[in-house]
Amino acid sequence: MAQIALNIPDAILTRVINGFANYYHYQSTIDGEANPETKAQFSKRMLVEYIKNAVVASEVQDAANAAATIANEAATNDIVIT
Repeated sequence: MAQIALNIPDAILTRVINGFANYYHYQSTIDGEANPETKAQFSKRMLVEYIKNAVVASEVQDAANAAATIANEAATNDIVIT
């Protein structure tokens, strides 16, 4: 399996994790209990979700464009009004 690696300098790692966790609304407590998922784990999970969502959005747009092309061609060829 291929891997994608991100190298974040140690000097800014905490900043990056905190920024990403805050952006995606990490909660340190859930229902009054400590969140078992760390900010780093949460940030990684959100990054994976972001990538998945980008792929899905791209594929949906490609499918919509292909369907629109087929529908347009069919309408152009099949519907003749004189």
